[in-house]
Amino acid sequence: MKKQVFLCFCCVLLVCTSAFAEDRKSKHFIIKSDLDPRYMQFVQANAEAYYENLKERYFQTGREKALIIYYSETESETRLLSGEHGYQDEAKNGCYVAGVPAVYVHRLSNEGQVIGWGALFGEITHHFIQLNFQDAPEWFNEGFACFFGEQGHIVNGKLIIGGLNSEHLEILKDRMDEGRKWNIRALFSARAEQFYNSNEGRAFTRAFFNWLYETGQLERYLRNVQDKGYELSVLEETVSKAFGRINVELSRFIEKHCYAGAYLEDGRQAGDDARKKESFLKALELKPDYREAQMELAKCCYRSKDYEKCREYLAQILDEPRLNILGLDEPESVEYRRAAGLMGDACYKEKNYSEALGYYNKAWEYSDYYEYKYRLPYRIANCYHYLEDPKSARQWYKEFLDCKWEPESMKAQADYARKYIEAANKATVVKQGGGKEDTSKDSEKRP
Repeated sequence: MKKQVFLCFCCVLLVCTSAFAEDRKSKHFIIKSDLDPRYMQFVQANAEAYYENLKERYFQTGREKALIIYYSETESETRLLSGEHGYQDEAKNGCYVAGVPAVYVHRLSNEGQVIGWGALFGEITHHFIQLNFQDAPEWFNEGFACFFGEQGHIVNGKLIIGGLNSEHLEILKDRMDEGRKWNIRALFSARAEQFYNSNEGRAFTRAFFNWLYETGQLERYLRNVQDKGYELSVLEETVSKAFGRINVELSRFIEKHCYAGAYLEDGRQAGDDARKKESFLKALELKPDYREAQMELAKCCYRSKDYEKCREYLAQILDEPRLNILGLDEPESVEYRRAAGLMGDACYKEKNYSEALGYYNKAWEYSDYYEYKYRLPYRIANCYHYLEDPKSARQWYKEFLDCKWEPESMKAQADYARKYIEAANKATVVKQGGGKEDTSKDSEKRP
């Protein structure tokens, strides 16, 4: 559980010897980490883009002091480091220390699960809350930070807010199935210990902020809170509704989203594709534009080699027209990159390498903030090989090797890429010398 904490160990922290090998300094951050610099480029890019988006649309920081990010590999390393700096906390995904200010986050949980950008975004949001809101109650402080952290995604430098976490949606659904009612007044009056000890309360808080966001009232509410405080009357004034009517609208909003989300989670947990598809289709019945469900259905069809149906579901994600502030088409779905990549895979399986290349390039275009971006160049290189463009294939195999920061990942592909580049380089030398071109390595089976 992440908590905003006011501490008085600033001086001690500043003189501590850093265990990290390198500091990365950017406009708003000092990032301390000993992880691969290629990975840390993505950490820095995501942090800066998130910071700029929050400042531009939701907050004015009021202070430009750089925020220190201690980025470790594992949860255990984060706890050890924060303890050495004088701070002990039970935060599983990270913590924010206001007095420094500093953020402690990591890439992997102790169970080996990837944390994702949500923890980093959530703790940066705590920083903004600290600078812009006085004496914020915990339901606001933690709820708002988690809402933005868990649902925020950077797409081409723009902050996109995705749907509610399916785990929280199931919590909400279970309560509704029991016939229990939601009460916004209870949330606003919850003490800190009540909020932190209630999974339902935390899930409801995220739904509340999501409701404000999707109804276009979040920015106005934040401004009113800054000026007038956290009383229920401020919310009533913001949305021009009494709390009873707010309860009704929130319940309807939660019902629409939570049942679809619960079906999505059921499908993900199902043991076979038939049961998965059944659950995902139920989710789409309730929420026809549910991009995550469309993506999951496409993945089921891909696994069963029904590439035509796979493309149908993906097209619903990829063909959705949206306009940015300049009036130009700009995909805003957080699923766009994944959909483009899978569409490329489907075309590749059907040996339509030209069309596959087009979709891989679309995915690449939207991968600047994606830490596993290195996986795409290998597929792009394969397409160029089959399209008989060895020069471009060599270029993209080299791109794959240059940006691959996980040494334990894609070892067979890395070995093949090195052999291809070596053979291509030899062939170029032989060709320039007037001898016979040696392409024997090119014919090796790709992993």
